[in-house]
Amino acid sequence: MKVLVTGARGLIGRGLIEDLGRRGEIEVTATSRGPVYAEDQVRWVQSDLTRLEECLQLVEGQDAIVHLAQPAVPLTSDGDLASEVHSNLVPALNLIAAIRIIGSCPRFVFPSSGGAVYGRGQERPFREDDRCEPANSYGLLKLTVEHYLRLASEHAQLSVVNLRIANAYGIPLPPDRMQGLIGTAVSRVREGLPVRIIGSPDNVRDYVHINDIGDAVHRALFLDTACSTFNIGDGLGVSVREVIDLIEAVWGEPIERVSEPHPNAVWLPSRNVLDITHARERLGWSPQVALTEGIRRMLFDLPRA
Repeated sequence: MKVLVTGARGLIGRGLIEDLGRRGEIEVTATSRGPVYAEDQVRWVQSDLTRLEECLQLVEGQDAIVHLAQPAVPLTSDGDLASEVHSNLVPALNLIAAIRIIGSCPRFVFPSSGGAVYGRGQERPFREDDRCEPANSYGLLKLTVEHYLRLASEHAQLSVVNLRIANAYGIPLPPDRMQGLIGTAVSRVREGLPVRIIGSPDNVRDYVHINDIGDAVHRALFLDTACSTFNIGDGLGVSVREVIDLIEAVWGEPIERVSEPHPNAVWLPSRNVLDITHARERLGWSPQVALTEGIRRMLFDLPRA
């Protein structure tokens, strides 16, 4: 199987191409907006997905596409709406248009957002058939891509699996990044910096390791379906305070914490946890990396971001 992975330099992409590249039955082409380099088992292509002609070249000959390229982050996605649409929606539409023009009908795996598409908080875990009410442009654009893919599948242009992924972690992230609590907190701890808390420390979120996301993507590539949507998380939920307490316990030393105000923090839901029953039953997937183990690996087994 030939698989195109867009946005392969991101948090999920970095782990995914390593996972897919190790599988003998998959030939990976990875894209990035920045400079690319030679790598065993992966063919890198520098590309601009806002250009249809480049999308046509990328899609040609591919059996499946995993579309990760979306540079927006939830806290800042409402700053320039027109720019967000151009950067985050247009690439997906160009890929769909390229597929239609070529007529190849590939599998399209779209890593959507398990937090942002549902929007509001609620006490029970969100199910895939719950009403979606995105609270920011990031979630709205993710949901919009899901709908365009559904339409394309109904016209038999592609088959699609939407993966509504919880908060991904597994790689230390730049310490000043505005998204990725665990990844940024681990980096700050290892560099001796205080851990930032944006919003309430009692906000509850669902976390899933990138290795488990890679497994979900691999299963989605071979699922017999025309159009399916799955929540991908741990189904439990942990507060920001509890996450930092856990990092502190694994690190073995006290961690300094600092509240950092942000004008959009007020829109963060108090609780967002995913029901993963459908993924277990239909996709045959369940998370394997426990939160404590995932954090331990990041603190002690991985190089600095």
